[in-house]
Amino acid sequence: MDNIREMELLAYLDKHKTATHTQLCQTLHCSLSTLRRILIRLEDQGLVRRLRGGVIIVENVNTEYSHIYRSSLNVAQKKVIGELARDFINPGMCIFLESSSTVYQMIPFLAAIPNLIIVTNGLQHAQLLSSSGNSSVKIYLNGGEIKINSSTVNASFSDPITDSFNFNVAFFSARGIDPDGIYEANFNSAEMKKNVMKKASKNILLVDHSKFDTTHFFKPGRYLDYDAIITDAQPASNYIQICEDAGVDLVWPS
Repeated sequence: MDNIREMELLAYLDKHKTATHTQLCQTLHCSLSTLRRILIRLEDQGLVRRLRGGVIIVENVNTEYSHIYRSSLNVAQKKVIGELARDFINPGMCIFLESSSTVYQMIPFLAAIPNLIIVTNGLQHAQLLSSSGNSSVKIYLNGGEIKINSSTVNASFSDPITDSFNFNVAFFSARGIDPDGIYEANFNSAEMKKNVMKKASKNILLVDHSKFDTTHFFKPGRYLDYDAIITDAQPASNYIQICEDAGVDLVWPS
């Protein structure tokens, strides 16, 4: 129950940026003592900062949000992106799916594609793929440490599963994107992406509109490193020009 309330609280703060204890108790339908317990846990994760009588969200931090929270944001937009991404996949391909909530939305559109080999570092991704009803798909989960609350397997820099494949296409998301590059919140995640990108013939970035004009500390790739960027709405003209100059296909719904 507290995990659900954490998700609701972060979603509320993502929209309003700050809130009083009274507002949050009413929103979450919880007692003040329950709210304080949740806020202490979120503050320990670096996601919020408690104030006298209230709380403020910590934005632009080098922190990875939980899988539950990320999966609750912009779901409709991520489904649109997932459907567009499906057009880059043909039967018999070997593909990599990063453990992001945006890439996760691709999976329902893969069920009808035969003879795929799919490698992922996402526990939820592997589970959904295994229950897709596509008996011809082969699914591999890379090895490593499972990150708490993230549903991600953090592989070492030399992972025997990932290193055993060359990918026709690899799909990634990002914590942020701005005119200078594409960003990640975690060093290990950034290094994993760099490793996989070297082994893929084509690299595709999936980012919804909220990721634009956002910067973070780690940069797993430049625009030149991607073959296509898929988003849910037409980006600003400067991004269109940057992608054109870099030879990157910029895709959004017509």
